[in-house]
Amino acid sequence: MRAGAEVELRELAKIQAQFSGEKFPHFWRVEGDRDAALRLEYFTNALAGEVGELANVVKKVVRATVYGGKGLTLQEALPKIEEELTDVFIYVLTMASFLGIDLEQAYFKKLEENMKRF
Repeated sequence: MRAGAEVELRELAKIQAQFSGEKFPHFWRVEGDRDAALRLEYFTNALAGEVGELANVVKKVVRATVYGGKGLTLQEALPKIEEELTDVFIYVLTMASFLGIDLEQAYFKKLEENMKRF
């Protein structure tokens, strides 16, 4: 798979699940609800960690551009923001695959709800 190729969300989820399964096969051997809960806890903590890293970059941008302190301009921060958003996306894809959630279908269902709501 090369960067820039048009790929649907389901295909990205499949690619990520295959990568995770190959690199961390022991992690995907789940024996019962206890193991599943522990995997879910891991994914949730990892996702929160990546969101925290993203928030830290944004904090530095705000500190520099709003408060005039040391930090980063938005342009300087964009590569790091991209990296952290991608990490968040990877954990979301992985968690959805683990739980058997079709994110593409779930997205459109939620969009429809939001269209009625807003």
